[in-house]
Amino acid sequence: MKIQRSEDDLSSKLQEDGVNQSADNLSDEGELEKSTLHYTWFVRTFGPMKKGSLRQSVIALMCAAMGSGMLSFPSNPVQSGLINCILLMIICALLSRFSMQILMKCAFKYDQRSYAELVKFALGPSIQKFYSVDVICYTFGAIVCYQILFVQLVWQVLLKFNFDESYKDQVRYIGGSIFMIINFPISMMKDLYSLRYFTHLQILIIAYILVTIVIYFFINVSNTFDSDKIVYFDFNIQLTSTFAATFFGYICHQLIFPIRSELKRSTLKRMSKIFNRAIASEAIIYLTLMVFGYLSFFDKTEKIIIDNYDDIPFTLAKALFAFIMFFAVPINLNPSRLTVLQLIDKEKSWKAYVICTVVLQYTTGVIAMIYPNVKAIFGLLGGIFGMIMVIVLPCALYITLELKEGKKWSDSNIIVTLLIGIVAGISGFTGAIVSQIYS
Repeated sequence: MKIQRSEDDLSSKLQEDGVNQSADNLSDEGELEKSTLHYTWFVRTFGPMKKGSLRQSVIALMCAAMGSGMLSFPSNPVQSGLINCILLMIICALLSRFSMQILMKCAFKYDQRSYAELVKFALGPSIQKFYSVDVICYTFGAIVCYQILFVQLVWQVLLKFNFDESYKDQVRYIGGSIFMIINFPISMMKDLYSLRYFTHLQILIIAYILVTIVIYFFINVSNTFDSDKIVYFDFNIQLTSTFAATFFGYICHQLIFPIRSELKRSTLKRMSKIFNRAIASEAIIYLTLMVFGYLSFFDKTEKIIIDNYDDIPFTLAKALFAFIMFFAVPINLNPSRLTVLQLIDKEKSWKAYVICTVVLQYTTGVIAMIYPNVKAIFGLLGGIFGMIMVIVLPCALYITLELKEGKKWSDSNIIVTLLIGIVAGISGFTGAIVSQIYS
C-alpha cells in the first residue's frame, strides 16, 4: 500500500509554474548559469513563472496554509488580548518553521520522498496508518469549514440585497443542500488540472480583502478609533483555544514533500529558503489582518471579520471568498478520498470511489448545516489533527531516528525537541477542547 501517493497527488494541483531567480540558478559549483546573467531584479521578481522554482514553491506553500482560517484572526484579541495574540502568532510561525526543518532534515538524510513514507521508516507501518487517518480527519474538518463559510458568505451577500433576515436558517439548510448537489459533479472528477490557476486567484482575492480592510481602517480611524477599547492582555483559559485556532493558519506540511519533488536542484538549503519566505509572508499577512481588523471594531469584532462590513467593496469580497470556498471543497476532497482508498486498499475500485465521494461530500455538508460553528472547528483542527501532523509526529520521528543513530536522551537537540513536542501538544489539545466550550 502506498499512502504517499496522496501527497504526490497534491503537487499536481498546486505546482504548475515557477520562476528562475538569480540566487536560484547557481550551478553545483556555485557559479551563475549563463542564461540568467541578463536577468534584472524586476524580471526575477515579477517575470513569467516556470516550473520548479522557488517563487512558485513559496506561493504553493502559502496557498496551502492561507484560507478560511485567517478570517477569524481579528476576533482573537477580543478573548485573549492584542499583545497576547501577536505573540501567539509569532510562536505558531516559529513552531511551524521548526517542524518543517526537522521533517526536511530527516527526509534528505534518509532519502524519504513523502511524509507517509518517512513516518513508516521512522515509526513503523502502524503509525503510518495513524498518520493517514489524521490527514483524513484534518481534511474532512477543513471541508466542513469551507461549506459553512460558503453558506455564511452567501447569506451576507443576500442581506445586502434586502433579503429577509428571518430566513437565515432556511438559507443555511436549503443553501447547504444546493451546494452539495452542485458541487458533487466537480468532486467526482479525478483530474482537477482545470483548477490549476485556483491558487493564483486565491492569492489575489486574499490580497484584495487585506488591502480593503486596511483602507477601511484608515478612512474611519478618526471616527471609530478609541485606544481605551484596546485589550492588550487577557490571561484566561481561552488563550489555549486562541493558540489552537492560530496554529491552524500555519498548517501546510502535507505539501512540503511534493514541493521538494518539483523543486529544481532540490537541496535542504533551497527548501529552507522556501520555508523562510512562506512562513514570514504568512505571518506578515496574518498580523496585518488581525491588527487592522481588530482595531476597526474592538469588542464588536465578529468571529469572521468580513461579517463586520456591509459596504459594496466588502460585499464583493464576500462573493469572491465564497467562490474560493466553493472550489476549495473538491480540491481538498480529492487527496482525502485518495488517502481513504489507499488505506482500505480500494484504489482501483470505481464503486469504492463513488461511495467514498458521496460519504465525504454529504457527511461534511450535513455537519456544516447542523453545526455551523466554524471557529470551534478551526480550534479542533489546529489543536488536535494539525498539532499531530505538524508537531507531535515530526518530533517523535526525529527523536526516534536520532536515538537509532546512537544519540542519547541527554542530547540537547533531543531534549529541546521533546519539550517542544510536549508543551505544544498539550497546549493544542487543551485548546481544541476549550474551543468547543467557549466558541
